[in-house]
Amino acid sequence: MRFPNALKGIKKIFTAEILMLICGLLGGIAGAFGQQASGQIAEHGAEGITATTAFGVMIPLLAAGLIAIIASLIEFFGLKDASEDDEYFKKGYIYALIGLIVSIVIEILSFMKVGGTMVTDLGKIVSNFVQIVVTLYVIYGVRSLAEKLGESAMAERGKKVFNVYAAAVILASVVELGVAVLQGSAKTFVVCILGAVMLVLTIVGYFMYLRYLSAAKKMLA
Repeated sequence: MRFPNALKGIKKIFTAEILMLICGLLGGIAGAFGQQASGQIAEHGAEGITATTAFGVMIPLLAAGLIAIIASLIEFFGLKDASEDDEYFKKGYIYALIGLIVSIVIEILSFMKVGGTMVTDLGKIVSNFVQIVVTLYVIYGVRSLAEKLGESAMAERGKKVFNVYAAAVILASVVELGVAVLQGSAKTFVVCILGAVMLVLTIVGYFMYLRYLSAAKKMLA
């Protein structure tokens, strides 16, 4: 085994991604109960929300928040392990560290009620940007290891994963910009058409990324 640290790190990163997938599912459950809560409020007012609906929203959200924190830490330490075997993972680790520091600062400012919603929005933008950069460096790291091991098929596969993921990120930026700038029918087109394409690309890219990490574990074992 030529890259034991990378193998250990990629295993942790893969586990973190599975946990984030669970977070997404929990968010979907909370959203479904949230729609139910909206209907109950519209029909009977705030007192019309049943205990089942309330817990259906709160428990998945709390669980998702806790799991997301755990996943972030697992990914962070996974990057730290893998960084010992490849420079790309080291860059991803540095970005993850910067993201962690920024998140802590944003949380402190929010707790102190400094900056209001602007601080929260800034925190989301930074977190999203950091996660995108980290993911891209992980893909490049696996490609780099594949090239060192002479696994040309894995290296080429990494290029495809990167292209799909990058396309989803770029399209997501276009959609967000369109929502902020456009009005009327143009805005509807951007949200409905490009939004649907973005969603498909994001889902496809995410599962391609998971499968690539799984293949990387087998390659390094």
